[in-house]
Amino acid sequence: MTERPFCKPILAASSGILAALAMPGFGAWPLVFFALVPLFYALEGERWFKSSLLFAAVFFGLDLRWLLTLYRFSPLIIPGFIILVAYFSLFFTLTGLIVRFQNRPKGALFIVAAAVWLSLSEYLRTFGPLEIGFSDLHQSLYRVPALIQAASYIGPWPITGLIAAANASFYLALKGRKTRYALLGIGLIGILAAFSLSPWTMEGPSTPVAIVSSTVDQEEKLDPANLQRLTDRYLKLGERAASHEPELIVFPESILPAYILREEDLHSRFSRLAEDSRAEVLVGTGDYRDGKIYNSVALLPPGGTPPAIYDMVRPVPFGEYIPGRRIWEAIGLKRLADSFLPYDLSRGNRYSPLSGIGTPICFESTFTSPSRCFAKNGATLLVIVTNDAWFAGSSELEAHFAGTVFRAVENRRFILQAANGGISGIIDPEGKVIGSTKKEGVLTGSVSRSSRLSLYTEWGDIPFLLLVGIGLALLILRKKGKAGDD
Repeated sequence: MTERPFCKPILAASSGILAALAMPGFGAWPLVFFALVPLFYALEGERWFKSSLLFAAVFFGLDLRWLLTLYRFSPLIIPGFIILVAYFSLFFTLTGLIVRFQNRPKGALFIVAAAVWLSLSEYLRTFGPLEIGFSDLHQSLYRVPALIQAASYIGPWPITGLIAAANASFYLALKGRKTRYALLGIGLIGILAAFSLSPWTMEGPSTPVAIVSSTVDQEEKLDPANLQRLTDRYLKLGERAASHEPELIVFPESILPAYILREEDLHSRFSRLAEDSRAEVLVGTGDYRDGKIYNSVALLPPGGTPPAIYDMVRPVPFGEYIPGRRIWEAIGLKRLADSFLPYDLSRGNRYSPLSGIGTPICFESTFTSPSRCFAKNGATLLVIVTNDAWFAGSSELEAHFAGTVFRAVENRRFILQAANGGISGIIDPEGKVIGSTKKEGVLTGSVSRSSRLSLYTEWGDIPFLLLVGIGLALLILRKKGKAGDD
């Protein structure tokens, strides 16, 4: 029977749709264990490159759709979105070439190839000028704590590898009608669940905390004319938070169109909140020092001593700095670069905890390394401040929060997230969401602070890279003998 030419594109596109439906925002997470099966059918034969490229384009196009909410600030986001999706799609496909997936290893080696391809492509996307911490398949499981505990031992990427391996097993079971592969797929999911059998026990006393959650529109927040009104609004929320008698009050990222620490009135009003409430106050603000502008978090102690400050180390490409700005200027595109962003934010130089609190800012929480470095440097609690109002109620809110859940599990730390226009929440060290809200108000709860380090905090991605190396070695060595067992 002759294969119809449109079958494989339909299979590849359908697989991309199913994978996107499993991700945060849509949330049909059980699909993630079967979504790649149509893709593997589409990869058979001579159209491997086109099929993998189409799958990736559909998947990234759907999962990163929240970027299009920035159209209200600039129509240039549309060509930028297309370029970004094309870039990640090509990157995904080329990573498949690295593991020589197109040579179609059989049986167990096929499963290994799938695991290496998917997990390695996600890991490598976190590097370079267009680094991204979104659209990782493991993030689909953020609402299922029982299946993500492996992250505290070997990190998040092997979870994606096991998801891909389960999909490959189910594909082989359907293709060859072999029950053993179906059982293997179920067993791989069982391995994920097995990590939850060793729960993490917390140490230390309970600490009451209060999170200020706000819903200020981005357009309103950017306008200096709204400074007084926004200041009053946030301080009223701060007073509500203080009424719960917390030991820590947390505000979102860059809450005011001003440098809070450099304007005496603003600084004194927020310091007075700390003094009156007898609580530490953590506030996100832009900061201007030595001719440089930073995205910062300041910890205001109740005793009136100078604030401790953390400056963002990993700013947002094209949002807080232009990658390769000097190259843009050298080739005559300075005006275009300035239309995206007239100046670059300066970077901090170290992930330094503030009084034992690690404070990843916004974009930093989508990557594993900032939170891990904070924990290694002595953070006993992680607090993420973010401003998600840029994305106006889109799927980005869920996607961003999903990363926060994984950071809690990876480092076995309680995490507080204070968001403007996003999801504020309290997550325990096993990734369970103790409380969350998208509304404006105050979220309260209690956390424990721990100095113990998880295996992932201590070792990072070394175990994952060793597993990838073993997988690649097996795929290379297959050429010297019979490939797998059908």
